[in-house]
Amino acid sequence: MATATAPATAPPALAHRVAEHLPHRDGNAWTVAPYAAWWTTRPTARLTQAGRRGALILAAHPWRTEIAWQLDDREPYEPDLTLDRMASKPVAREILRLVLPRLDDDAALAYASRPVEAQSARLWHLDLIGSAVRAQGAATLYRAGGWPNSNVVAWSSQGVRYAVTLVGGNPACDLSVTGPVAAVERVLPLFLPEPAAETPRFPLRDVRTRLARRLAAHLVQFTPVDQLDDGGLTFGAATGPFGYVAPPADPIARVRDTTPVVAELHGIGVDHLVHLAAALAR
Repeated sequence: MATATAPATAPPALAHRVAEHLPHRDGNAWTVAPYAAWWTTRPTARLTQAGRRGALILAAHPWRTEIAWQLDDREPYEPDLTLDRMASKPVAREILRLVLPRLDDDAALAYASRPVEAQSARLWHLDLIGSAVRAQGAATLYRAGGWPNSNVVAWSSQGVRYAVTLVGGNPACDLSVTGPVAAVERVLPLFLPEPAAETPRFPLRDVRTRLARRLAAHLVQFTPVDQLDDGGLTFGAATGPFGYVAPPADPIARVRDTTPVVAELHGIGVDHLVHLAAALAR
């Protein structure tokens, strides 16, 4: 691995605050050390966690935060993510949404072709999620998935059913959320970008069902929305978690807060789900 020049400054205070917001793995917290990134002379930190392959590189500017991910065979020469945020919670949120899943996905290539190791990693990742959920008082159920080499951890909370699926050696999770539309509307934004300062105009007249119109009006605050030929909605972008809301059983039925809905999310990081366990299991 290429190495940067020796760091000359202490790590930025922001890095320590961000590390406090990132979830532990097997009791291991994130640690922070000074670093010299290739792309900047600004104060920079390297964040690592015992038991995890790879690291995060964080550079703090007066007006933005730059983040990259590092592996033994990948030294970042430019940031992978640039945010116009300097507060620790929003920065940690975007690391969990967008950066750690990419780091874990690349790290998983090392054992993707070895089924035994892939299964071991898959079950370990699901247990990290299950343990975090059980710590909030919810009961979890583990089962084989519907796809070859897949496993699921499921639980229920406040009338909403959750099921997390991992397939093969891929550490990006699929999450199914089933429950009343009002509850599902509260869950989905946890995985989406922060709402824009001004909600984009969305042609609701082009959405064909009442349920889809309600959900589209809600989701467009956070992310692009589109309706498929089957009446379901797609949402999200290629740079982060994305999803699908199934079409209603009765397209012309009135929509109330208790109307049942099924949503699926894809590309979610294990650490993001661990971090959100309190919100998803209480």
